[in-house]
Amino acid sequence: MTAENLYVVKRTIFNPNTPFEPSFDVALPATFTDLRAAKIEAENTLVKEGYEARFFSVYDVNDGSKEWKHGDGVIVYAKGPSQELLKVEIDTVPNLLRLGSGADGRIEPPLHHVLQTIIEYDNDRSGTQRYSIIEGTYTNPTVAREQALGALLGNGTKKEDFVQYDEFTDGDAPFGSDVVVHAVKEGGQNVLVAVISDR
Repeated sequence: MTAENLYVVKRTIFNPNTPFEPSFDVALPATFTDLRAAKIEAENTLVKEGYEARFFSVYDVNDGSKEWKHGDGVIVYAKGPSQELLKVEIDTVPNLLRLGSGADGRIEPPLHHVLQTIIEYDNDRSGTQRYSIIEGTYTNPTVAREQALGALLGNGTKKEDFVQYDEFTDGDAPFGSDVVVHAVKEGGQNVLVAVISDR
């Protein structure tokens, strides 16, 4: 039986100490049809990337044994000595392609995810107030890019409804080579739409 949902492990690193403005790095290292397997992977993601708990001033793991204060979907929350923030979360998306997995619940890459990031410049000019959500998961990178290009449009919304709307099709976006759309809403809220592939 095909699983109804996919569980995508999402790792975000926020570094407030880079020149000009804080940097954010988002990786989507693994996708599962089994939530328990996704949680195990999320708990071990930072370790697999070479980090150790002793590196951090705060290193919390959401294992269900205590009250959790770092947000829904967050499995690991870590803070470095220079205020770097690392989070590992699980995003749930519908399994529209009816993808199957191996015995370990993991879907073999490559997968290509449409990731939307909202930056609340209207509330904080530093750009540190932002969050990202996975809009969809695809096996074909061309289809994923087409979906990303249309992610903010439809249901009556047109490009002209944004203060600024830019599309990037050749990897030359100033926001990163994965970004295909940058839009600015009235009031200053920025939206980035990117295609991120499993590693």
